Amino acid sequence: MRVECDRCLVYAAPIGCGLKLYQDLITVNMKSKIKLILGDCLEEIKNIPEESVDLLVSDPPYNQGYHYSGYHDVLDEQDYRELLYRVLEGKRSCIIHYPEQTIEILAKLNIGKLGEVVSWVYPSNTAKQSRLITWWGCKPDFRKIGQEYRNPADKRIAKRIAEGKKARAYDWWLVNQVKNVGKKDNPHPCPMPIEIIRRILLSTTEIGDTILDPFMGSGTTGVACKELGRNFIGIEIDKNYFEVAKRRIESACAGW
Repeated sequence: MRVECDRCLVYAAPIGCGLKLYQDLITVNMKSKIKLILGDCLEEIKNIPEESVDLLVSDPPYNQGYHYSGYHDVLDEQDYRELLYRVLEGKRSCIIHYPEQTIEILAKLNIGKLGEVVSWVYPSNTAKQSRLITWWGCKPDFRKIGQEYRNPADKRIAKRIAEGKKARAYDWWLVNQVKNVGKKDNPHPCPMPIEIIRRILLSTTEIGDTILDPFMGSGTTGVACKELGRNFIGIEIDKNYFEVAKRRIESACAGW
């Protein structure tokens, strides 16, 4: 079902697909409510009650001069700090950013107690090969996203593997960047790998929780929410990216 209003689309989308993640079959028997808003997050976020959101998840504009089509990514440092503070203040949040900006900006914004830090590492030919994922005012449970043991030859570990057990997720995640995406399919300059968002959601939220992404971009967080039975509110200022996000979220789970 789709309900249209002035600037947003509200979807009541069935989540009945069996999704194979971490070798476990997750079957979600519920409906995921998806609300997409085309507009400026600084204004639109005022209309979203804080108590209605369980977790804010986002990789905000990096202020690194990325070539977004409708946003100038070179703000004065104080303006950039104010942007982040106004969006993140008072919310349980998980933010993806470069290490330097995480330390120099996020850590000094007084947006909540730092609960956890993960290093997202990706092999590439770019100037940077890692970003930090930080949780503010909340803490993930990495036991929910087990991964393979690194020392399977150890007798104790071999016994655990034979019993079907896995290690808790480590505090560094090796996940490739999104590559070879044509501008026609996704014009966003830095789409987020869906695997990163899946791990954040699975370790930090429950089925039926509501996730907010105020810098939605091409909608990866919304796609992951739909797959995993989380409700989603996404805000995007650029109409082109908004249309891409809408299309991707509409087609999530297709064929499963």
